[in-house]
Order: sequence, then C-alpha cells, then structure tokens
Amino acid sequence: MKNTLIITGGDIDIDYAKRYYEQNEFTFVIAVDGGLKIAEMLDIIPNYIVGDFDTISPLILFKYENMNDVKIKRFKPDKDFTDTQIAINIAIEEESFSISILGGTGSRLDHTLANVQLLQMALANGVEAIIVSRNNRVRLLGTKRKDITIFKDEYKYVSLIPMSDVVSGITTKGMKWNLSNFDFKIDEDISRGVSNEIVGKQAEIHIDGGTLILIESND
Repeated sequence: MKNTLIITGGDIDIDYAKRYYEQNEFTFVIAVDGGLKIAEMLDIIPNYIVGDFDTISPLILFKYENMNDVKIKRFKPDKDFTDTQIAINIAIEEESFSISILGGTGSRLDHTLANVQLLQMALANGVEAIIVSRNNRVRLLGTKRKDITIFKDEYKYVSLIPMSDVVSGITTKGMKWNLSNFDFKIDEDISRGVSNEIVGKQAEIHIDGGTLILIESND
C-alpha cells in the first residue's frame, strides 16, 4: 500500500510544497506533465511521469527517459481523459491508501472543478484523496467515508458543500455553527455550509448519504 503524491501543473507555492512533502512520508510520486518542473525544483525523482507533455520542456523530460526506476506514459493531446485523471487511475492501480494532489487548483476553473469531481474516483475505491495548497485543502465524504475528524491547524475556515442532489443526515460537532441530522439539498442549501469555523482543537463531521465536498480554507 502506497502513500502517493501527485504533482500537477496547476498553481503551486514552492515553499508550501516543499514543507508539505517533507512533513508527509510519501512512498510513491507521480509527476503530471508540467508538474515535472515542480518536482525538479523540489529535488524529487518521481516514480511515474504521465501526460501529453505539452507544457514541459523536452530537455527536462529527456533527463528521465533513461532512468530505470522511472516509468513514463505519454499520451496524445486529443485523449479522452485529463492527465490528472490518468494519474489518479495509476495511483489507485498501484494500491495507494492515500493520494495527495499538489497543483490541483489554479487559474483554469474548468480544471479545478474537474479535479474536485475526480476525487470521487478515489472515494469510490475507498482511498483517501485530497487536493492541497497553501490556501485550500479539499476532500470528499460519501460512499466509503462518512465520518471524519478535522483539526484546527493552518486553515481558518471550514465549508461543507453538497455535490450530490441531497446529502442526508449531516451532523457536526466542534464547529461555530453545528448541524444535527440535517439534509443539504443542492437546489436550496448550496451556500448554507460555507465559511464555518472550528471552535476548539478539532471538529467531527458525519453524513448518512450522498456526497459532500469538505473545503478547509484561508483568505
């Protein structure tokens, strides 16, 4: 079982990425296209490099082509899936128990939204998956994970946003505004769970059904 880091080509704060990498014991690293440049800056040799390589210098890629311990998968630009989805599939196939995605958010809103949706792939396979940055930490609650404890650390705000039509039985403890067996309806309550805060050291969140987006944020 692997603790996997996926480095993509979105917005990445290098200082944060370095600290995050050093604080977590990753056993498998996948660099996604332009994310290979970030891996270079962090002195990380990835286990896998994937993408259509339209955003990475051929000179950087050439360095890894003769490394026996590095697998490279090249895809045509007109493929059916994003590079990040391909990377998540590989992480699942490699029996990862946890997936962290650096660079999953950025100026391309379409990629950001798609990456949040892609977390459902990991959730369906019982794999913990998060998108992390200096300003946000994003994960899902749903089919195979209905309870979570979160801690008051570098993120100030906690937002709960329904992804499915209904998220049923939401109960929270340790928050400034708690919920008790509440049903979020996507057409009525989409913003009700935005910008909550943890009042103590930790908070607990439970759902009965549906899929919930959990976002911890800073301004």
